[in-house]
Amino acid sequence: IKHVARLGKPIMVSTGVATSADIELAVQTIRGQKNDQIILLKCTSAYPAPLNEMNLNTIPDLAKRFGVVSGLSDHSMNPNVAVAAVAVGAKVIEKHFILDRNLGGPDVEFSLEPAELKAMVKAIRETEEALGEVTYELGEKTKKHLFAMRSIFVAEDIRKGEKLTKKNVRVVRPGNGLHPKHYEEILDKVAKNDLKKGTPLEMSMIG
Repeated sequence: IKHVARLGKPIMVSTGVATSADIELAVQTIRGQKNDQIILLKCTSAYPAPLNEMNLNTIPDLAKRFGVVSGLSDHSMNPNVAVAAVAVGAKVIEKHFILDRNLGGPDVEFSLEPAELKAMVKAIRETEEALGEVTYELGEKTKKHLFAMRSIFVAEDIRKGEKLTKKNVRVVRPGNGLHPKHYEEILDKVAKNDLKKGTPLEMSMIG
């Protein structure tokens, strides 16, 4: 590990049967050589690896606990595992690959053929796109559906000076009227002018 760390290149370490103490020692050894380009791969050393021993939630913990990039060394036969790993934070996926399982070999049971690998990569890229970023802003397509929101509308004709009640104003779609948070506030206020049924209510209309 020291020799590789001294090269100053990124180092990918598969955790396999290593304990937390073993992983800590490896990370400290690498950093001791002034190299902080460390990738830790969660690995279940079973071939093929059963789903109930994958423990993918370890992936984000590796990143947090050791301050590194984390990923998955996947020996399962389920392509969804790699996709799930990305969903919980994996930045690197290591997967065995074979052109044709009929060729045989020691890792044929948990290797993907070309079409399977292509499908897995496609699913991962789509997952990354869907994960996006932390935001509370509305997307452009979502903004086009603001009409689906609710707001306060005049539900019955209201005469000038008449009080607003639960009967003559209601919270309905679309969302181009007064925000529903003002509903209790505007009850018992009076209309400044005649208001027609179906009018989106505004504060300027009442007093």
